[in-house]
Amino acid sequence: PLARLMEGLTGASTLAAVSYGTEAGLYQAAGIDAIICGPGDIASAHRADEFIRLDELIACEEMILRLAETLRD
Repeated sequence: PLARLMEGLTGASTLAAVSYGTEAGLYQAAGIDAIICGPGDIASAHRADEFIRLDELIACEEMILRLAETLRD
């Protein structure tokens, strides 16, 4: 249900797995549903010159606002 909610909020399809490490696996191992969601491209992350494009940041803000609206209802 969490993945479907995020698909509806972002318009993006979910992936079953990613090729980089996060804490999501630890949460899932503890029985807590977890997803990875955020702005940017992993190809430009965790580098000396990492960045997030402005349009990606705006899309993230809009998704967070839609999430807040959904949870408020």
